[in-house]
Amino acid sequence: MTGAAGAGMLASVKPPAWYLNAALRTAKAFLPGLARPDDAFAASWLPRVEYDLYRLMDARDRDHACCVARALLELAPDADPTLVRAALLHDVGKADTPYRAWERIVVHVYTPASDGAPRAPTRAVAEAWRRHREHAARGASMILAVGGDDRVAALVRHHHDADGPEGVALLRRVDART
Repeated sequence: MTGAAGAGMLASVKPPAWYLNAALRTAKAFLPGLARPDDAFAASWLPRVEYDLYRLMDARDRDHACCVARALLELAPDADPTLVRAALLHDVGKADTPYRAWERIVVHVYTPASDGAPRAPTRAVAEAWRRHREHAARGASMILAVGGDDRVAALVRHHHDADGPEGVALLRRVDART
């Protein structure tokens, strides 16, 4: 492949550790019993209204959220508690419409930045991509709707963006490798 399409494909090459993580997440997609979220850890960081939102997430997403928060703390032991809370809630926007196993895999491997390109092979894939692109904004809205911290909501809203509030770059980096 050449030209812009080829350049886009090269830009999406992942580091080797990503593939191990993808294999583990794929196994959990099909075998949700493998997910072991540390809900006590989450409860120790989140105020009640945010913890109640966290508990709405699928066990696989809670497991991932705890892994992201712990990895963040390994890299930044003195991280702002707001950032740790955002790590625990960064995927809460997925809670209202749980992903099927194949959707988890498809969106983890690739989700285009917009509806425009490339064209999804099926309507179901297009819907999975749309939901994945919108989960950050949806999660931020959910946090604000229950009276959660607006700083946590802002971090959640921007956790896939190149720019955002202070700390979002670290959250995005840890999320991508976890």
